[in-house]
Amino acid sequence: MFRTRLGIAGVILGLLMFGASAPAQQTQQNSNAAAPPQPGSQMRQMIMRRMMKRRRAMRGRMGGLRQLNLTDQQKQQMRSIRQTQGQGAQAQRQEMRQLMEKRRAGTLTAQDETRAKELRQQLMQSRQGVRTQMMNVLTADQKAKLEEMMKTRRANHEKLNPRKRPLL
Repeated sequence: MFRTRLGIAGVILGLLMFGASAPAQQTQQNSNAAAPPQPGSQMRQMIMRRMMKRRRAMRGRMGGLRQLNLTDQQKQQMRSIRQTQGQGAQAQRQEMRQLMEKRRAGTLTAQDETRAKELRQQLMQSRQGVRTQMMNVLTADQKAKLEEMMKTRRANHEKLNPRKRPLL
């Protein structure tokens, strides 16, 4: 009889303990789910995604140069060309950003639009100059290999992303 009462008391005690711990866990999970997201967390995630995309794009852009087996001297020359171009065009890019903000806000004047076109042209010429300088660093074999890689990439791009309408 004593054993039976002890057994029943143990079962009841176990049920009470288990029953009390399960709702406590549920309330803890619910409190985590109900907590509002921290301010700026979505913006932070968006910025991180953008940064990752840029890194992937840079890897893709520089990946071709890695396949060319550049010497240390060539790598250093390429690095200095990129740094020089980056520093030279930084003010132009900043001015272009400001003009784009004006455009988004709807306050872009005709004069601003012509300035944006000029800046766009200057940046394009700057990029072309950098490309020419970088090509001058490469040997003839490396240039040939790069041209072949670019042809392959263009073909793959056309295959994956066909134009919806022909250019006029």
